[in-house]
Amino acid sequence: MTCPHLVTTGRKARMTSRTGTNKGGFTLIEAMIATIILGLGTTFLSRSFFITLDSYNYCSRYLQVMSWADEKVWEAEEKLSRLGFAAPLDNAGSFTERGRDFKWYLVYSPLDEEGSLYKVDFEMSWQEGARKARIQRSTYARYEKKEE
Repeated sequence: MTCPHLVTTGRKARMTSRTGTNKGGFTLIEAMIATIILGLGTTFLSRSFFITLDSYNYCSRYLQVMSWADEKVWEAEEKLSRLGFAAPLDNAGSFTERGRDFKWYLVYSPLDEEGSLYKVDFEMSWQEGARKARIQRSTYARYEKKEE
């Protein structure tokens, strides 16, 4: 069954608000709640984006210096294995890579009385945003005295 009034006028029925007037639209409270929800959503999305970007930058820097750090540890291990405590090793230094300053420290100490086993500790640090990032490596070197 069709309503003859709607058929003759050709108009669709309009929604009426809760007060019964014919004015359509959103109330102020609904608009404020929608704005708050959109604002919070935008804040959470941008925050997660910046956290992801910070993690990416850290991993990028980490991969940049990883091979250099491994090379420095291997060099110290090799020198201690060949020359023992008399090995000429640099204990600290710094370098700049792609505009970022990196500082490194190397410490080695004998673990036995004869000086045939050494522990080598390496640490590298750099400033990554508000935090200080660092990596550490440790290894052991065995020095065998050559009999003459």
